[in-house]
Amino acid sequence: MQTSPAVTSASGFVEAEVLGGFWSIVDGASMELLMFAVAVVGYFVLFMHRIPVNPKLASKKKMMNEDFKQKDYTKGTHTKTNVVETKKPARVERPPAKDNDVAKQITMIRNCAIENNLKGAVAIFESMVASGVEMNSIIYNTVLDACVECRDLKAAEAWMEQTKKAGMTDVVSFNVLIKAHLQTGHFEKARGLMEEMKKVGLQPNRVTFNELINAMVNKGGAANRRQMWDIIDEMKVADAKANQVTISILLKTLNSYSSQTEITKTMDLIDTMDEPMDEVLLSSVVEACVRIGQPDLLAAKLKQLRDSPTPIAISGSHTYGSLIKAYGRAQDINGIWRCWKEMRSSHIKPTSITLGCMVEAIVSNADTEGAYDLVQQIRDDEQCRGALNDVIYCSILKGFTRERKMDRALAVYEESKDQNIDLSVVMYNTLLDGCARCGRMEQVAIILEDMKTHKIKANVITFSTLIKGHCQNGDIQSAFRILEQMKKDTPLKPDEIMYNSLLDGCAQNNLVDEGLRLLEEMQSEGVQPSNFTLSVLVKLMNRARRLDQAFSLVEQITKTYNFRPNVHVYTNLMQACVSNQQLARGMSMLEQMIQERVAPDSRTYAILVRGNMSKGFLEEAVGLLKGALGLPCALPFLQQPLAVCWNFDSAVVNEALWSLAEWGHAKDLAIPLLTDIRQNAPKVRIDAATQRKVMDPCIASNEGYQRQSKGKGKGKGSW
Repeated sequence: MQTSPAVTSASGFVEAEVLGGFWSIVDGASMELLMFAVAVVGYFVLFMHRIPVNPKLASKKKMMNEDFKQKDYTKGTHTKTNVVETKKPARVERPPAKDNDVAKQITMIRNCAIENNLKGAVAIFESMVASGVEMNSIIYNTVLDACVECRDLKAAEAWMEQTKKAGMTDVVSFNVLIKAHLQTGHFEKARGLMEEMKKVGLQPNRVTFNELINAMVNKGGAANRRQMWDIIDEMKVADAKANQVTISILLKTLNSYSSQTEITKTMDLIDTMDEPMDEVLLSSVVEACVRIGQPDLLAAKLKQLRDSPTPIAISGSHTYGSLIKAYGRAQDINGIWRCWKEMRSSHIKPTSITLGCMVEAIVSNADTEGAYDLVQQIRDDEQCRGALNDVIYCSILKGFTRERKMDRALAVYEESKDQNIDLSVVMYNTLLDGCARCGRMEQVAIILEDMKTHKIKANVITFSTLIKGHCQNGDIQSAFRILEQMKKDTPLKPDEIMYNSLLDGCAQNNLVDEGLRLLEEMQSEGVQPSNFTLSVLVKLMNRARRLDQAFSLVEQITKTYNFRPNVHVYTNLMQACVSNQQLARGMSMLEQMIQERVAPDSRTYAILVRGNMSKGFLEEAVGLLKGALGLPCALPFLQQPLAVCWNFDSAVVNEALWSLAEWGHAKDLAIPLLTDIRQNAPKVRIDAATQRKVMDPCIASNEGYQRQSKGKGKGKGSW
């Protein structure tokens, strides 16, 4: 069968077209293969260059890794031996390790230390040596720190010797070992390491000194504080200036019992820092000033910080809270609001703690309504209303109860319930205390019923507050019933405050026998009497005219419980002596008080001065006043700094000067005393009326003398 030319040509065209498509496919595939090959080569060049060229080295590396896995160093196990030894590996020619590999292995050593796995840390070090890593001080110090972190001091000392042999010791090495000795209380060994540092030509740095100072602070005690300051002096000699860490450590030691010298030295060191104060240190400084409790120092430091040419940038709500608390203690209401407005203008959201500091600061400065208005503003702010809590509302309640605004306090309580604030026993105790303060005991039943409704259980403070309230309102029988109810219905036991409140109620109602029975019960329940208990007991015995029994109770209880009477006990004993017409015994108590190194207060002197004035013992009264004010010619046993009362009430001085003038002793006693006060105690305020009263006899005498002289001048006289 013949094929037509048209068919033949068509078939050839199709065949050519098919072959052309095939070769185009092959050509495209070859290009893709070529690009894949280039990519593979590039991958090996960029990422696989760490593989050793020598296959023998590669096989050895694989064997070493497998051996490391078999030993299972990753599990945290303690070494049985305290001395760390490293094997000397066979010298193997290797390419130098990369920096990032070394950093990873150092991180692995540190992780082993955190896991308390000292064996693993040493094994990693050995693997680094075996792999030809160039050793340096950082690697050795990391292992040394691992020994310290694992609390293996002997291993740390052994590793230090190995570090010395390798010539890798530096200041960090010594600091790590010094820290280890300080943690175990070996202060002398730490000091010995410092001397060794100097011998090898290394100078202790700030880290060294800060570790020593911190150890002294943690140990506590007067002797360690003196040693702490010796270290600071040594630090100055070494030209290692105090930094923020140094100051922070020292600030932790400051409180209301700190000496003025320590306070001044610490504050002066702040100015010697060679680095700017940051936000954290600022917070530490103001909190220390608050703990010290010296308003003048606090105000001065706040002014210094505020007027600093380089203001500290504050970004945290906590720091503003510390500043607000400090301004509150300094009674600087403008400073309180300035801090708050600055924080809000910086768009810093207040936390519950910061808001609590703000409310408490305003309330403590007698502006409870202002604090309440602030709470209303926060409540209306969607972003900040979550910071409101029961503690903040309690501060408002305390403020209103102190101001005796019980109705306002109850209204705030109702509002807190409406706002779904978590109610606490502290809030209810605050309300009950307000009822006691304001004489609104009729509200107590309603508040107690609310407590039951909200399933808030009463605690010892609740019952103690109720007892105190009934005692203050003269209802001692109700107080005793509450005590019995608590014993019967709850597992709670009376504490010292509760017994003292009941004893004070017995004293007010002259219930001596009930008071003595309470004292016996108190001791049988294992509640130790305190100086407050003694002062109440002395008051109870005084009102019952049992002076000898008062002295006997004080002597008996102080010996039994091994404590000394304080100024309040002594003062109440003196008041009892004066009330029972035994002034001489009261004066002897003052002398005994001074011998016992107990400083008299304003009330002590006022009782004895008035007692002597009433008996006509004017010279003794003047001698007491001179002793209280630190004037010359005081009574002999008062001629010492301890006897001086720096806050002596000026009203007592004015009263005494007036009485001296009334007794007709203005010239011989009142005027000399007034002169001494002006010269030696200018801060004592003498009223103008008192001055006129004292000076009147002199003025009258001068006027009489002038009239007499003038009369003689008019006469003719004779020669």
